[in-house]
Amino acid sequence: MNIVASAPGKVVLLGEYAVLEGAPALSMAVDRRAVVKIESRAGEHCHVHAPDILDAAASLKFSANGEPQWADAAAAKSLALVDQVLRGLGQPFAVACQGLEQGFDLRLDTSAFFDASGGQRHKLGLGSSAALTVALASALSQVSDEHAASPDRNSQLDRLLRIHRDFQGGQGSGVDVATSLVGGLIEYRIAGHGKPAQALPIRWPASVRLCFVWSGSSASTPKLLGTLRAWRSAHAADYAAHMVALSASAEAGAAAVREQNAESFLSSVAQFSKELLQLDRASGLGIFSAEHLRLAELARKSAVIYKSCGAGGGDVGAAFALDPASLRHFAAALESAGFRCVPMSLDDEGLRLEFMENIEA
Repeated sequence: MNIVASAPGKVVLLGEYAVLEGAPALSMAVDRRAVVKIESRAGEHCHVHAPDILDAAASLKFSANGEPQWADAAAAKSLALVDQVLRGLGQPFAVACQGLEQGFDLRLDTSAFFDASGGQRHKLGLGSSAALTVALASALSQVSDEHAASPDRNSQLDRLLRIHRDFQGGQGSGVDVATSLVGGLIEYRIAGHGKPAQALPIRWPASVRLCFVWSGSSASTPKLLGTLRAWRSAHAADYAAHMVALSASAEAGAAAVREQNAESFLSSVAQFSKELLQLDRASGLGIFSAEHLRLAELARKSAVIYKSCGAGGGDVGAAFALDPASLRHFAAALESAGFRCVPMSLDDEGLRLEFMENIEA
């Protein structure tokens, strides 16, 4: 049982927040990967090595009914996502664990999701927990073969969405999970009215240039979503009006990409960013931090379009342009203002599984 699985991070380019109400989100898989390695080892215990989370390995074994039993409660708390995946795989995995004649080493690497400049490490906000869920659940599923990787990635999506949503306390759209699984550029819609979530691969408009910008601070998506939920409860009519406007821009942008209409797509991005700022001002969410507002002003002066990505409040933003010279001017302005572009590109592959004779640590 020697397996290497990896899944890419994501950047949501359009449709944030509106995706929660059924609008499409456009999301791009980027070449920052969560990597999971499983290697058989002697003994009944399994050791989890997660240097981005814990200094030392955590140990667990499986009970008679396949439940994970951790040797250290504090380590288990730190590895809550791992525990959730182990439990979320369900009965086939539990039964397979009962029959294990040996344990395994589980090695997790999410270092690519951090910014390490300036001597400090900050999460970039690229969906590390979703990418790790996809890679870890897919690797562990090989134990039972019940949910072995299929060429039809949408057939795996519902199960992975459920596991990750349980980890997040029921919050989130699942666009990050879908992007990590499918890879490339996708148009994503959440499940609703008895239909499963949809992640449809689409083609990026070739004439649209793009660069990603690190805002300089990390943000908490669950915190922002919780604040939005509270504001929605108190201002239902205002919330609905903002979602209608955001959804219209997201629908227009998704249609423009399907039609490969670059000008219309950029217009939709600009309108969506404007509507998102209005939602932010009305709700006080803090989507547009001072850094994002500064970056938007630098973009305006360089004749490019800028928007925060994902829940906002920090993390990364994206600048869009048709003119490469305008984007180069913006990149130079960033450096002068103390910001910088984050080197990332489209990752077409999504989930990757490899089976090996031996795995080196």
